[in-house]
Amino acid sequence: MQLAEMLNTSTSYIGEIEINRKIPSMDMVEKIANALEVEPFRLFVDDSDRNKEDTVLAEDYLECLSTGERQDLSKRLINLISDDIERLLQPENKP
Repeated sequence: MQLAEMLNTSTSYIGEIEINRKIPSMDMVEKIANALEVEPFRLFVDDSDRNKEDTVLAEDYLECLSTGERQDLSKRLINLISDDIERLLQPENKP
Protein backbone atom coordinates (compact mmCIF):
# COMPACT_ATOMS: atom_id res chain seq x y z
CA MET A 1 0.00 0.00 0.00
CA GLN A 2 2.84 2.39 0.85
CA LEU A 3 4.55 1.74 -2.49
CA ALA A 4 1.32 2.41 -4.38
CA GLU A 5 0.94 5.70 -2.51
CA MET A 6 4.54 6.68 -3.25
CA LEU A 7 3.99 5.98 -6.95
CA ASN A 8 0.55 7.58 -7.09
CA THR A 9 -0.98 4.38 -8.42
CA SER A 10 -3.47 1.80 -7.19
CA THR A 11 -2.67 -0.98 -4.77
CA SER A 12 -4.34 -3.44 -7.14
CA TYR A 13 -1.89 -2.48 -9.92
CA ILE A 14 1.09 -3.04 -7.61
CA GLY A 15 -0.44 -6.34 -6.50
CA GLU A 16 -0.84 -7.48 -10.09
CA ILE A 17 2.82 -6.66 -10.77
CA GLU A 18 3.80 -8.67 -7.70
CA ILE A 19 1.92 -11.77 -8.88
CA ASN A 20 3.10 -11.41 -12.49
CA ARG A 21 -0.31 -10.55 -13.93
CA LYS A 22 0.90 -7.14 -15.16
CA ILE A 23 4.23 -6.07 -16.63
CA PRO A 24 5.21 -2.54 -15.60
CA SER A 25 6.47 -0.07 -18.17
CA MET A 26 10.13 0.84 -18.04
CA ASP A 27 9.13 4.23 -16.63
CA MET A 28 7.28 2.46 -13.82
CA VAL A 29 10.29 0.19 -13.20
CA GLU A 30 12.42 3.30 -12.73
CA LYS A 31 9.82 4.86 -10.42
CA ILE A 32 9.61 1.69 -8.33
CA ALA A 33 13.40 1.48 -8.09
CA ASN A 34 13.63 5.13 -7.06
CA ALA A 35 10.90 4.68 -4.45
CA LEU A 36 12.68 1.62 -3.03
CA GLU A 37 16.06 3.38 -3.30
CA VAL A 38 17.63 0.58 -5.34
CA GLU A 39 19.16 0.35 -8.77
CA PRO A 40 16.53 -0.74 -11.34
CA PHE A 41 18.37 -3.98 -12.17
CA ARG A 42 17.90 -5.12 -8.56
CA LEU A 43 14.20 -5.55 -9.31
CA PHE A 44 15.11 -8.31 -11.78
CA VAL A 45 17.74 -10.15 -9.73
CA ASP A 46 16.98 -12.90 -7.26
CA ASP A 47 19.78 -12.43 -4.76
CA SER A 48 18.85 -15.64 -2.94
CA ASP A 49 20.46 -17.60 -5.80
CA ARG A 50 23.67 -15.62 -5.64
CA ASN A 51 26.83 -16.46 -3.86
CA LYS A 52 27.61 -13.99 -1.04
CA GLU A 53 31.03 -13.27 -2.58
CA ASP A 54 29.46 -12.45 -5.97
CA THR A 55 27.04 -10.04 -4.29
CA VAL A 56 29.90 -8.24 -2.50
CA LEU A 57 31.87 -7.96 -5.75
CA ALA A 58 28.86 -6.55 -7.62
CA GLU A 59 28.15 -4.05 -4.84
CA ASP A 60 31.83 -2.99 -4.75
CA TYR A 61 31.73 -2.46 -8.51
CA LEU A 62 28.58 -0.34 -8.28
CA GLU A 63 30.01 1.75 -5.47
CA CYS A 64 33.05 2.59 -7.62
CA LEU A 65 30.88 4.06 -10.38
CA SER A 66 30.18 7.75 -10.53
CA THR A 67 26.59 8.93 -10.45
CA GLY A 68 26.65 9.51 -14.22
CA GLU A 69 28.08 6.05 -14.86
CA ARG A 70 25.43 4.47 -12.64
CA GLN A 71 22.69 6.33 -14.48
CA ASP A 72 24.13 5.26 -17.84
CA LEU A 73 24.32 1.65 -16.67
CA SER A 74 20.73 1.80 -15.42
CA LYS A 75 19.53 3.21 -18.73
CA ARG A 76 21.41 0.56 -20.72
CA LEU A 77 20.01 -2.23 -18.56
CA ILE A 78 16.49 -0.86 -18.85
CA ASN A 79 16.84 -0.61 -22.62
CA LEU A 80 18.15 -4.19 -22.84
CA ILE A 81 15.37 -5.50 -20.64
CA SER A 82 12.79 -3.50 -22.57
CA ASP A 83 14.07 -4.92 -25.86
CA ASP A 84 13.90 -8.45 -24.46
CA ILE A 85 10.35 -7.92 -23.22
CA GLU A 86 9.29 -6.53 -26.60
CA ARG A 87 10.81 -9.57 -28.34
CA LEU A 88 9.01 -11.93 -25.97
CA LEU A 89 5.68 -10.20 -26.57
CA GLN A 90 5.96 -10.23 -30.37
CA PRO A 91 3.89 -12.91 -32.09
CA GLU A 92 6.05 -15.43 -33.87
CA ASN A 93 6.41 -14.81 -37.58
CA LYS A 94 4.72 -17.64 -39.45
CA PRO A 95 6.16 -18.71 -42.82
